[in-house]
This record gives sequence, structure tokens and C-alpha cells, in this order.
Amino acid sequence: MATPNEADVTLGRLKKFLVTGNNSSECYGVHIIRDVVNWYQGFERSQHKGQGMQLPKTTDPIEMLLDSSVIPKLVEEGKADTIIDTLRSYNQLSCVDKEALVLCLAVASKQSDQKKLVTDAHSAVRELCTNTHLFFLFIHFSKMISKKSGHSGWGRGLRRAVSEWYLSWEPQRLALEVTRHSSAHGWTHRDVIRLAHLKLKDMPLGTQVVLHYVFLGLEKTKDKYTGQDNTSELLELLQALDRHPHSSTPQAGEPTWDNDQVISKADKVHDQFGGLSLHDVPSQSLKSQEVWSHVLDKLEAKCVVASVNRLARGNFLNPSNELGHTLQAKLVDRLSQEDVAASATTPAQVLMTLHAYEHPTRFIAVGAVKGQDKRAKGGATKVPRAPGKVSSRRTTKTNPKVVEALHALLAASAKNIEKTTHRLGIFVDVRATMGTSHVWTGNPVGKGEVTGHEGAAATVLSLASGGTNPAATTLAFSGTTFSELKLTEGITLPQLIDKFKETVIGEVNIERALKWAHEHQAETVVVLTHRLEQSVITAATEGLQRHNETNKTQTRNHRKFKTKCLLFPLIRICNKLVLCGLCSRHLSVPHTNNLLVVLGFQQRTPTVIRAFHERYF
Repeated sequence: MATPNEADVTLGRLKKFLVTGNNSSECYGVHIIRDVVNWYQGFERSQHKGQGMQLPKTTDPIEMLLDSSVIPKLVEEGKADTIIDTLRSYNQLSCVDKEALVLCLAVASKQSDQKKLVTDAHSAVRELCTNTHLFFLFIHFSKMISKKSGHSGWGRGLRRAVSEWYLSWEPQRLALEVTRHSSAHGWTHRDVIRLAHLKLKDMPLGTQVVLHYVFLGLEKTKDKYTGQDNTSELLELLQALDRHPHSSTPQAGEPTWDNDQVISKADKVHDQFGGLSLHDVPSQSLKSQEVWSHVLDKLEAKCVVASVNRLARGNFLNPSNELGHTLQAKLVDRLSQEDVAASATTPAQVLMTLHAYEHPTRFIAVGAVKGQDKRAKGGATKVPRAPGKVSSRRTTKTNPKVVEALHALLAASAKNIEKTTHRLGIFVDVRATMGTSHVWTGNPVGKGEVTGHEGAAATVLSLASGGTNPAATTLAFSGTTFSELKLTEGITLPQLIDKFKETVIGEVNIERALKWAHEHQAETVVVLTHRLEQSVITAATEGLQRHNETNKTQTRNHRKFKTKCLLFPLIRICNKLVLCGLCSRHLSVPHTNNLLVVLGFQQRTPTVIRAFHERYF
């Protein structure tokens, strides 16, 4: 049995994992869950083909996932009763990493010596797995963990959880879900229903209709259920949502859609459910300007930003495309609407979209063809290089109105972020390297080229709520001191970057930043710089510990003196420090609850920093 302090530390590691998706302090920015899932799918494919792919020599990836989730450690320490409650409470937070949450739920459901924990985990599947992708990810994790221990994984508890997941949906919403997301992570609804041994005759009529459609298709479902009570409306909905309508002249046996079918489906989904997702529109139909013109106004707010690059890939946003001017005007208008800025769209997400639009990257195969050409011409029989991939910049023209609308959306989405009440000091490195070098994004393919200044500016706007949060103070390392950067409400990213460039540069000094935080009673210090060195992290850790010890001593003295002078100001402890090296990676970071080291920049970087500041981990 662990001591209370040890249990608190382990629970803190669980909370950190739920927010960051990675418990390894040494390589933040690499999403361990996605990496292991991709590895496992490749491993299964190689086993199926008889190639016999071997496990990595360093460690078993599945074991690494189990250790990262810290669920087995909490069970060992006697804290099993807190696990599901923690998962449920963190599921309500916008900062939570849903994939990490589902992994922890799957690991908890496999603790066979904890019957109550397993039962509670299976009961929480519907509440935490709110869509097909998360549900199938839970199934996938369950299979991975069970296969490691030599079991199939399809026990009574998992079968009951699957049954409850399908039964918990209203028939109309279930019909939308199974057609919107028919498969994910190598699983289909048909696979899951078959392996769970669901009996349709024991289910409500509406659920029967939908699951019968999943197995046997629309025509056979209509033949069986037409004329039965209260099924006509559901069958009509399935007719509109059916993913496999065939035109009168199908090519090569492939299902094809005509524009009228797509538009009819979009209208049906929008009218009945109040919103439309890009998943509701067949991919081949997104090459049609007519379809885009009809669905753009109906798209859910969270899907509008994702539509920008889909439109760009279809060459609809090229200014020289005269036929697309109306569509471009519609997109600009949609990006400017308040519901888009007020949705879950973050400034970092808009920034990544903006750069992917302005700097699209394409990859071409090289090597083999060149060698073959030489042999064909009678040249030297030189062994060609293995085919590889190199980036190739495609000359594109961007629409300045779309770029302007994205910048305005970035500023508006930052302004809509909830203001923090805890005092926060943000210190920015404004040296020239921040404006000329590109940050490490963890997976830069297709994400464009984000400079250090842009990554820092997007983070500042997120933490300062677009200049509307009085609790956040933004300063630049200038000369031998600081220069405060006044953020006006609605300030845009280019305007903030101009402020960076106009400021007299200075060296990054973390000790001085901690001293400022103590004098101004800031509870968290965030340092945004170009590159972190190992010596800087070590010195910052020691400096933070020294400042916290000094603050604790002063707080104890304040409490003794409080009875003599009630007007004595309360001294707050600055016990949180964030070091963000936008171009750094692979550094050794000490494990401490007061220090967060962020290596690189990605869409969730400002969200993770804010969650750390708000004491979510």
C-alpha cells in the first residue's frame, strides 16, 4: 500500500496523461498513443502476410502504453476507486486528450483482479466514448491488451458494454452515427456487432432496424420492416443517409453519387439534426463546386476551418478561378460568422490551417525511375537508389480575402477563450532567430512552415484571451530587463508579431522572470523561446525550487505576523514554471509537479500550457 504522498503523485501522473496524451517528459510533442496504434496495425498486417514482424528490442510498445496510463500503478497503490471518477470528471474538460482518456478506460477494464473497477469501466463506455472513432478505439485497445495476455478479449463485460453502447442511442441518431462513421481503426460496426453476439430480436424495434441495415443493407431492411409500426420515418432517414446509392451507370462496379443525391442528403441531415459534418458528404462529391456551394452554409461551425484546405485541394480558392468567386465569397462570409469563432476552434488550429493553405507540401517518389531510364538508354548499369519521398513545393496562388478572414478568425477565437483568474506572466524571446527559423511541429507534413514568432504569438493570444484577460501579463526579454507588450482587445497575430520585432532584443533569463513573478504575485511563469539547452533546464529547475522555498518561508512569516497586522498583503507562491522550446526536441527533463517543459509546437500546445496553469495536472 502506498503512502498518501505517493498516491497523490501517481494520480497527478494520470491527470497529466489525460491532458497531454504522453507521460514521457523527454519527448513531448510525440503522441505515444497514435504511434503505438499505427505500429500495432502494421504489426498485424505483417503477421497476416506471414512476414513475422518482430517487436522492437527496446521495449514492448503495448507495455509502454500500460505504463504511460499509470492505471496498473494506481491499482497497486490501492487507488482503484478513484480511477473512473477521475476519468468522468476529466471528460467534462475541453483540455482533455480523448484518445488518452479512452486508453485509460480500456486499461481499467482489463484489471481482472478488480471486479468493481472492471464493471464500472464497462458501464462508462457509452458516457466516455461519444462517437464511433472513440468507441472503436476502445475496442482496439481492449484487443491489444487482451492479446498480449493470450486472451481473445471478448468476455461478458465487453459484450455487455457494446450492447449498451448501441442501445443508448436514439434510433435516428444511431442511424446517423453508423452512416457518418462506418469504420475506424480497422473495425466496422458489422465486426463489432458480430463479435459481441448481439441479438437483434431482444432489442427495441428502432435499434433492430438500424443494425439490420448495417448487416444486410437498405433494400433487405426495407423489405423486412416496411409496414411495421413506427418504422416508416426511420426507413426514410436511412434511405437518405445510405452510403451506397448507385447511379444508373456505375463505373467499374463502384458506388457513385450524383449531386442531387448529395444535396438531398445534406438537407435531410441539416433539417433533422441541426448541423452537417464533412463526414456526411461523400469524398468524391467534394470535387463538385455545386455541392460545396450548397453545403458550406450548413456545415457545423467546428467543420468550417477544416473545409478550407479541402477547398484549396480542389482548386476552388485560386483567385484566377472565375467560376469559384461566389464560393470563395461564401467561405469568407462563413469564416467571419460568430458561431465559428465561438466553437471549439482554437487559434493554434487556425494558424496551422492558414499555413497549410499558404504553403502546401507535396511528396513525389524518386530514385527507381531514374535508374531505369539510364538502362533503357544504354547507359551504365548503376544500381538505382531505393524509392524515397522528398518534399516538392507546388506553386500556388492564395486568395488574400481568405487569408484575411483566417487571421480575423484567429483573433476572434482567441478572444472567446475563457479568461483565467490566476495571475500569469508570459515571457517571450524576441530575438531574430524566433522570426527566421521554423518550429518543430512533431509531424510537419502538411502543416506548412510556422515560425517561432508565430508559434509564440498564437500561444500568447490563447493564454491572454486575445488581449481581454487582465490576469495575464505579456512581456518580452528586452535588453537587461523586460518590456511589457500591451495587448489590445482583438489584436491580430501579425500585429502582435510586429510588436515582437519592434522590441529591443535581450537574452532569455529565467531567474529574472521568476523574480518578476514573485514581485507581481504571478502564480505561473511561461517562457516562450527558440531553443532550450540542457543546462538551461537544469538551472531553471534549481531556480524554481529555490524561489519556492523562499516563498514558503515568507508565507510562514506572514501567517505569524497576520494577527498583528491584518492589512499585511498576502504573499502568493509562484510554484509553476513552463519552459517552451519551440524548436527543441529530445532533452532530458526532470519529473516535477512544478515544471512543465514543452518541446516543439503543435495545435494543442497552448491548451496544455493553460491546463497546467489551471492546475489540472
